[in-house]
Amino acid sequence: MRSLLLAAVCASALIPGIADAAICTVTQDNDGGLLSATGDQPVYIEADTLIENRDAGSYIARGNVVARQNGRTVEADELEYRPESNRVIARGNVAIFSDNAPPQYADEIELDDALGEGLAVGFSTLLENNGRAAAAFAVRRANGSLELTNAYYTACRFEDGGDAPTWRLRAARAVQDTDAEMIYYRDVRLEVLGVPVAYAPTFAHADPSSERRSGFLFPDFGLSSRLGAFYGQPYYWVISPHQDLTVTPRVMANANPLLELQYRRRFWSGDLEFETSYTNERDLDSDGNKLNDAEHRWHVFGGGQFDINENWIWGFGVQLASDDFHLRTYDISENYEEYPGIIQPAPRRLMNQLYVSGRTDTYYAEIIASGVQSLREFEIDDRLPVMAPLGELRLTTATGENFGRLRTIASTAVLTRNDGVDYQRASASADWQAQFISPGGLVFEPFAAARADYYSFSDVPGVLPGNTVTEDSFGRFLGYAGAELSWPLINSSGSTDTILEPMVQALVASDDSESARIINEDSQTAELDETLLFDHNRAAGYDLWESGTRLTYGLRSTTFWGDGNQLRGFIGQSRRIDGDPVFAANSGLFEDESDIIVAGEIDLGSFGIMARTRVDANDGTLNRIDLVASYYGDRVSGQIRYFSFDDSLNRFGTSEEIQLVSQTRLTDDWSFVYNLQRDMDQGVNRRQEIGFRYRDFCTDFEVVYQRENLNIGTLGPSESIQFRVTLFTLGGIGSE
Repeated sequence: MRSLLLAAVCASALIPGIADAAICTVTQDNDGGLLSATGDQPVYIEADTLIENRDAGSYIARGNVVARQNGRTVEADELEYRPESNRVIARGNVAIFSDNAPPQYADEIELDDALGEGLAVGFSTLLENNGRAAAAFAVRRANGSLELTNAYYTACRFEDGGDAPTWRLRAARAVQDTDAEMIYYRDVRLEVLGVPVAYAPTFAHADPSSERRSGFLFPDFGLSSRLGAFYGQPYYWVISPHQDLTVTPRVMANANPLLELQYRRRFWSGDLEFETSYTNERDLDSDGNKLNDAEHRWHVFGGGQFDINENWIWGFGVQLASDDFHLRTYDISENYEEYPGIIQPAPRRLMNQLYVSGRTDTYYAEIIASGVQSLREFEIDDRLPVMAPLGELRLTTATGENFGRLRTIASTAVLTRNDGVDYQRASASADWQAQFISPGGLVFEPFAAARADYYSFSDVPGVLPGNTVTEDSFGRFLGYAGAELSWPLINSSGSTDTILEPMVQALVASDDSESARIINEDSQTAELDETLLFDHNRAAGYDLWESGTRLTYGLRSTTFWGDGNQLRGFIGQSRRIDGDPVFAANSGLFEDESDIIVAGEIDLGSFGIMARTRVDANDGTLNRIDLVASYYGDRVSGQIRYFSFDDSLNRFGTSEEIQLVSQTRLTDDWSFVYNLQRDMDQGVNRRQEIGFRYRDFCTDFEVVYQRENLNIGTLGPSESIQFRVTLFTLGGIGSE
């Protein structure tokens, strides 16, 4: 074997605190094996050969040398130990490995007696998160810090003699401070593909091993027809291990500066986040012309969610803006997705809410207080309700295998307006459902429900001029019963399985004698689709009640084959035998014979098509079309959607639109991006994006042209070119 153990006197020269190396003696057995000695913390060396140079007072290990001591390992072609000077010199393909530290490499390195401090020539090191540094000359300190001369840093992959990396920082001097977890540079320049593009006398960024560090983030810059040239420079401030703040001042050629803040904090039971912006400016049109007088303009979005115990949480959401156009003017999203809360706002509306909710296997409960701010030009906030409280409690009880399940629900809603009707409702209901399967696979599902509602209205306008009913209160009792019958039929042929499932549902619901007195608040829209067709209660809320007898029938088929391929289809319709229509004319449920629902989907892995349509039962008109095709390949990926439907609840006429999201990979790193949202009714492109993206192991770069024409107030269409640059591992940067 070729293993050597230097302990006691031989190891004493390598270990601080153990003296008297002069008495070191080395003995070697005939097999070139174990060198025996006694002592603490030995150096374990493996090598092809070991030579004792008595004249020079040194030991030389050659050939596949591996030296281990105190959690450090040195690999080299040759290792020389000089006891008198307590130095170890490693030459040729040197690699140093330490516990909890990335590896380091050199052509030649001279180390101290603990294999810690030393000098290196032709030095390089791998850092965490794919960072890497190299230098012509390096000094390694005992704490692991490095001082590099003629150095560079990058997160890119490249090989010696190959092309220059996508980017690197090249400096006359660099210091990796392990205590401060920072890397500092002197006379540094940024090179892109080997070409210098920026210079700074001093520069610093967080060590890739650092979790979070304060510093500048990558800027946001571009050119806009409304704002002119703009530049935003974020600064990330780590306030504490559990909170941070990002401050972003934005300067624009056509507008006064805008200040943006984002604050995040984490608690033991949850977390919260706020973002805000502020400026003092006038309205801007699409060309950057200033209108009206300057005023304070701002927005505040925020929210949080916290655990009360393992089953209960509480949370809140804040969405406020100074005016209808502030967010759109400065390209700030109106949808705050970080903390959406329980109630989702409609488009161009902001929702503020406070809620408590709990959930177990047997119950669900929620209590909400919320208010709405509208960003729609002709909608008055005083006519929008403050909803406090909204509450619901659902209890589910399993009544046994032969008796199904019983669910009871208690619900309340209180809506208050500054200008308009005040609304109060309390409801209690119980519904039961069971399932029985015959030996032949026939599925029989009976169901029934009963509900009691109490309503109270204030400030109700009268029917006749001058006749105003200021208050009205009443109760009503409702119920339904029915059954659903389905028969799944399965056919297997080779690698193909097909399930064909015909189904029919019959339902009888009580009359609603108080329907004329109810002001509909929670069931203003209904859009018939495959899911809604077989619902027992097809109203979105409590205010509408679909009375009478109806019969619903449909056919569903699903085919599976190959490696996850699937073909699914559905056709169904509902027929009202008696009772009056309660849903809007464009809902698909207004006529006695509902629209026919036809839906299909094919999934072939990388390629898929989904189609949903509503066909008028009388004349075959397509009242709604929703088509989605998607493809995700090695070079081309994208999704195109076409939909057309009657949107007369919001505006006259039909709505017809095409949406396209696509990306084409031109090379391994470059991609072409094209996104489109086109209003077919008006013949206008509402949104259009064209751009190029470069992404490799260490870089993400985008240049995007964007045009919007949303026809909102005085904003008009706008055009912009935006540049987004990310150099991986340089998320937080700074200067001395």
